Amino acid sequence: MFSRLRELRPRTVWFRLAAWYAAFFAVSSAVLFGLAYLLLASSLQRQDRDLLEAKLRELAAQYEAGGLAALQRTLLLEQRTVRRRPFLLRVSRPGGNTIFMTTPDQWADFDLTRLDQPPTTAAKGRWIEIHARDDSAILEVVSTQAPDHTVLQVGLSTERRDTVLEQFAWIVLAILVPIGVAGIAGGAYLATRALRPIRQLIQTVHAIDAGAMEARVATRSTGDELDELGVLFNRMLDRIAALINGMRAALDTVAHDLRTPMARLRGIAEVALRAEPDGRAGREALADCVEESDRVLTMLNTLMDISEAETGTLALNLETMSVQSLFDDTIELYRNIAEDREIRIEAIAPSDLSLTADRSRMRQVLANMLDNALKYTARGGRVALTAYAAKAQIVIVVEDTGTGIAPTDLPRIWDRLYRGDLGRTRRGLGLGLSLVRAIVHAHHGRVDVSSEPGKGSRFTLFFPATSPSRR
Repeated sequence: MFSRLRELRPRTVWFRLAAWYAAFFAVSSAVLFGLAYLLLASSLQRQDRDLLEAKLRELAAQYEAGGLAALQRTLLLEQRTVRRRPFLLRVSRPGGNTIFMTTPDQWADFDLTRLDQPPTTAAKGRWIEIHARDDSAILEVVSTQAPDHTVLQVGLSTERRDTVLEQFAWIVLAILVPIGVAGIAGGAYLATRALRPIRQLIQTVHAIDAGAMEARVATRSTGDELDELGVLFNRMLDRIAALINGMRAALDTVAHDLRTPMARLRGIAEVALRAEPDGRAGREALADCVEESDRVLTMLNTLMDISEAETGTLALNLETMSVQSLFDDTIELYRNIAEDREIRIEAIAPSDLSLTADRSRMRQVLANMLDNALKYTARGGRVALTAYAAKAQIVIVVEDTGTGIAPTDLPRIWDRLYRGDLGRTRRGLGLGLSLVRAIVHAHHGRVDVSSEPGKGSRFTLFFPATSPSRR
């Protein structure tokens, strides 16, 4: 109830929308009826003037045939047999001397002395307009000259025409009033219907502000702009909720995983404080502190990179590079590790295959993929890096003959700080694959994985063949 009363304030969108609609509806109706009034007035005037001209031609023909006596007989016969609209008839000499004139009694308000003034030239004949003294009507007179230079004038009052127009005006006024009421009601109804999704959006925002994070905007599946706004708003809320839940889980995991390095730092510091101040123990303690600090910093920096990539704020220095050179640079970093473990690394890529991406970020992706492959591949195994072009995409495949990934762990390997049962026995942060997926998505690509325990894993990265900045 109070929300409806607030909508009546002039500054609300509902009030302005309803007022604009009602005003437009009323003005349009008024203009329409105004045009109808003008067309009716013009039509009635044209009918009256056509009637006067026809009457003038008839009387002029009779005057030429039988003179003034014929005119008088015709008028007398019309008065006895037919009841018509009263006409003015005047016959005068060129000097203005009236020979004959018949005037209805109700036309006493017209100044007939103006009949001697020169008439104005109209489209059909010569016209004189005489206004009544009280401006209640106009006497329209058309003139013509007979062959004997006698002037014949026929006139007709606009009283009947004015009466019709006045009645029409009252009818229009009677119609405009309910039309105005209908316009206001229609404006209020349409404003209410049009703003209903906005009102639901506002209610959802209020509910979220009150703590109901699960609140969503009700959509109507109409496909219009407001319904699309509701769908996008709900999608944004789902995305925000997912990010918040991910942040909470990440923070919980970070808080849990930071306890170990922080406890180690504290333990190292305590040992150094209790040790003899011979310098060697202090240097070892400081070295251990630096190592643990680097581990923590690496974790935090990686988490920040993942967050920036997922939110679209990660800065990318795009350049076109050879995929084969990326393979060579990455393999060179892990060549010694692979040789120590007798793992064969193969790289297959066309020499002319190029990729538009951030070189340093792509090195991070391939380094993480290759590091994981070597970490979980037994001695004497094989790791293959393959690249090819297919359907406007650049495909990079990293395949190994390692231990594989358990089916229960496969859906969660992309989560931050997640480490499977096998991964917990090996040194690492559990952020490598999360960073890989985030960087690939930042390049408008995607990554898929397939694995079978005991037979190895296959990671497939898809990148657009065109520059991500042009998409």
